[in-house]
Amino acid sequence: MDQDVVALLEAQDGAGAVGQLLRAGCSRRTVERLVRTEVVVRVRRDAVVLASALRATTRWERRALRARAVGFSLAHPRHGAHPRVHALSHQSSLAAWRLPYEGGGEDIHLSRLDGQRGRREGAVWVHAPVPPTWVTEQDGLLVVRPALAALQVAATSGPAAGVVCLDGVLHDAALADAAAAGQGAEVVRRAIVTRGSAQAAVQRDIDDALSRGFGRGQPSVVQVVEAADARSESAGESRSRWLVQLLGLGPCTPQFAVRDGDVLVGYADLKLDRWPVLLEFDGSGKYTGLDDLLSEKDREDRLRALGYEVVRIRWADLARPHLVRQRILAAIARAEARRAG
Repeated sequence: MDQDVVALLEAQDGAGAVGQLLRAGCSRRTVERLVRTEVVVRVRRDAVVLASALRATTRWERRALRARAVGFSLAHPRHGAHPRVHALSHQSSLAAWRLPYEGGGEDIHLSRLDGQRGRREGAVWVHAPVPPTWVTEQDGLLVVRPALAALQVAATSGPAAGVVCLDGVLHDAALADAAAAGQGAEVVRRAIVTRGSAQAAVQRDIDDALSRGFGRGQPSVVQVVEAADARSESAGESRSRWLVQLLGLGPCTPQFAVRDGDVLVGYADLKLDRWPVLLEFDGSGKYTGLDDLLSEKDREDRLRALGYEVVRIRWADLARPHLVRQRILAAIARAEARRAG
């Protein structure tokens, strides 16, 4: 029976509900023994994950795993005498869609579907009701659709987190439309992707959400809709672009094509529109070896030879905006001095 439990949870990416295990013939005594022997970890009284799955993941993946477990407990499609009451929402919905997300701490987010009031119970935050039309199924779970979940994040966690989420949704939709049209990811970077059904669906969801409003969160939602950009390729790039705007140094262009005459040198994560200054976000896994570092140094030397100043931003820097501002202003000063000379 132990192997049956493990197999069932593995089939659901390592997460599940105790109720599922009982319906599959597992006894409560067996579940408790598996928890006690640390084969599975209890996330909530009716939600469990495989301990091996937790150990082999990043922090972001662990949040997604926990959200899926609670989803199988509270947001699983039900019929007849068991009405659908909850859907994963906000960051937890985006985690289920495997899209970028930020903010919200370690909470697991759901929205009600039955018109009843929301509540908080430990790390589980059940929000106010959403229209049933906002909900669909994904990997066996009821989830709020991506664009709507991104705007929920903007309303509850603020525009910085919201921009990360909506950028990710727009980028994913643009890639889907590009693939459907037989185009490569390159057209997304160049903002010439053929608009298709995926992007149209996202826009319909955004229009619907804006027409309904988000109460006190509406100003943040509007900011995010105006600032979001499908060209952004990572959460770090989105956060960096938002920070540049807050510092008053924008606007800036994502995935800026750097050329040496007719030759494409490459794409910079961001370029300040008013100055020849490029911003590169360095994520933790961007360079995996010495060859990568040397190649990047050669690339940066070539960018400087073409007249650009380069500023590198890391995750830790985003929590120190005054230092980022100083670096960018120093780069602007060097660029202007070069131009004047």
